[in-house]
Amino acid sequence: MSVGEFSVSKGLETGFATSVLEEIVDNKAGYAHGPERALLSALLFDGVQSFVSYILAKSPSERNKYVEAYNWVMEKQTDYAFSFVNVCEALGINPEYLRFGLANATNSLLESVSKSRRLSNGS
Repeated sequence: MSVGEFSVSKGLETGFATSVLEEIVDNKAGYAHGPERALLSALLFDGVQSFVSYILAKSPSERNKYVEAYNWVMEKQTDYAFSFVNVCEALGINPEYLRFGLANATNSLLESVSKSRRLSNGS
């Protein structure tokens, strides 16, 4: 799938994540369209992917990626053109709803890891 010269699937893993990104790009909600929409979709995708992927990071560089993504997602200011809130609104996505979903996904992941660790420790 492509919008102008931008290929949504280029450089991304195939499967669910790519289909979600394509759905955002193809959706007509919000005020961003064409290449602008593709750019903002990729930015949102990267931020959300970093938020989820690096939650359990141990190395300082990966931990920094999580902290940066977390701060971007949780920031409520709209002064920056590419703030989480502005990107979501341009794409017609409710930023609070997405934050809620990310919090639930994060909590589920952390509970799963905690349960796995308890089972492996024999508790």
